[in-house]
Amino acid sequence: MTTFFEAGFTSDETRESIPDLIATNAEWFGLLTELVESLQKTAIKACEHVKGSPFDKLPLSLLVLHRANGQLQGAAILLERGMVVEARTLLRSFLESAFVMAGIHDNYATVKTMMIADMDAAKKGQANVIVKQGLTDDPTLLQERIKEFGKVQNLAIDKLAELGPLTKMYLLYRVISNDAAHPSGKSLRRHMRMASDGTSWNGYLLGPSSREDVAETADQILMTGIAIGVAFTQMVADTENNEFLGDLSERYRTLRDAREDAVKASKGA
Repeated sequence: MTTFFEAGFTSDETRESIPDLIATNAEWFGLLTELVESLQKTAIKACEHVKGSPFDKLPLSLLVLHRANGQLQGAAILLERGMVVEARTLLRSFLESAFVMAGIHDNYATVKTMMIADMDAAKKGQANVIVKQGLTDDPTLLQERIKEFGKVQNLAIDKLAELGPLTKMYLLYRVISNDAAHPSGKSLRRHMRMASDGTSWNGYLLGPSSREDVAETADQILMTGIAIGVAFTQMVADTENNEFLGDLSERYRTLRDAREDAVKASKGA
């Protein structure tokens, strides 16, 4: 049997520890499982009747849901192994999907325009790199194509977040960018064993993250996923799954409030 020191989070030791780690946050993982199943069923059900061009409102929202489901399921799998940094990195992308879904719900035409412009901006940016790095034998043709694109802009997540009711979640997006997704001082600190003085460190942190970090990330994944599901089920008039998400949301809020009270109590102790 491979140990963590031999194969890290892919080891047999880590795989066999999953049930114990889930048990330490059973309620959070229970709600995550319900959310995963709900959004998967919602997406499969919608496949039967949502038709049209990719940038039509409902097909576009369903494509976003399929993408979001992969991000949600990936984050949940990582979290089962205590891989909080990696789960949070996926959560950042999951939040982007949430902003798109909320924007489609409230400002479809604007989001559609932004996404089409983003496609052109990506192509233009790639062509610029090819020309700059000399990766083509005929740069003139590409330079003409670059001019044809005109002024286009990549998808601005801050502007996108303002188009729906999830504007306040943009701060979480920025926090996660710093504490997990980017190789920043704060994200690297997650791998440092801090000394008791709180300012120096005396070793490296290896293995699954703490129970509290797992719970915090599960909390934020649930908040994001519920928002995605509610917006989508409203757009496709899926009353059954919308009502289930409403019930799940109530149970999530109860668990979240209890976690916040426990965190406050621990800080006051």
